[in-house]
Amino acid sequence: MIKITTQRLILRPFQQDDLSALHRLFSCPEVMRFSLNGPYSEEKTYALMNQCIEKSQQNQASLLAVIDKKNRQLIGSCGFFAQTIQGNDELELGYRLIKSEWGKGLATEAATAMKNYAFSEMRLTRLISIIEKDNLASLRVAEKNGFKLEKVMRYDGRIEVGIYAVNA
Repeated sequence: MIKITTQRLILRPFQQDDLSALHRLFSCPEVMRFSLNGPYSEEKTYALMNQCIEKSQQNQASLLAVIDKKNRQLIGSCGFFAQTIQGNDELELGYRLIKSEWGKGLATEAATAMKNYAFSEMRLTRLISIIEKDNLASLRVAEKNGFKLEKVMRYDGRIEVGIYAVNA
């Protein structure tokens, strides 16, 4: 199973005892402001967590828990989502952090680690990020990781987003 360590973070597969902290993350309206699905119920968080655990056990691309190295607390998630964009299969890099950790460069640190893992260990040649135009913090993380705007489109027929991509 994958485990990535950075200067301040540990990225590892989710565990059953992560549910409470993960639900605090995914149920927060501010954190989920740019999610098509809005804040998650506890049941939806549990289903997502179990799906991620299962994918990790099968060595499939998935979300990982973002753990603060100092206090060993779950502070976010970072990882991959399979997407089909205009008929093309893509792997999206996504990230979320609890609000108290915003503005510290941690999302960039986690995203950089996952991007590097994708290109070196998974041997991928391309990643995308789907970002709403008003999500400036996410856009900054993507740009710091070399993502460039490829196109603007309606995602899920509802929201105008930018498709940002980076190549290995």
